[in-house]
Amino acid sequence: MVKTISREEFKQRLDLGEYILIDVRTEAENLLANIPESLILDISQPDFAQKILSLDKDKKYLIYCASGNRSSYALSFMEQSGFKEVYELEGGIMNW
Repeated sequence: MVKTISREEFKQRLDLGEYILIDVRTEAENLLANIPESLILDISQPDFAQKILSLDKDKKYLIYCASGNRSSYALSFMEQSGFKEVYELEGGIMNW
């Protein structure tokens, strides 16, 4: 399943402890505000696709950015790359 979910559903899934949390913003943005224990994979870096593709496609992922634009792109990329379970935070961290 690959889709955008509400803040409440995102938090519920995060609390399960079964998901890998990915922040697709820059490290500087992550320092300003973040969800603890986020793996930072900056979508603006040239090696972003390579880093995403090195992840286990059978694991479960939660992704977010600032407002939802970059994570929507990452969500589509992950879906097209064969990831089985990825959820994006609707509205990004600004909605957190």
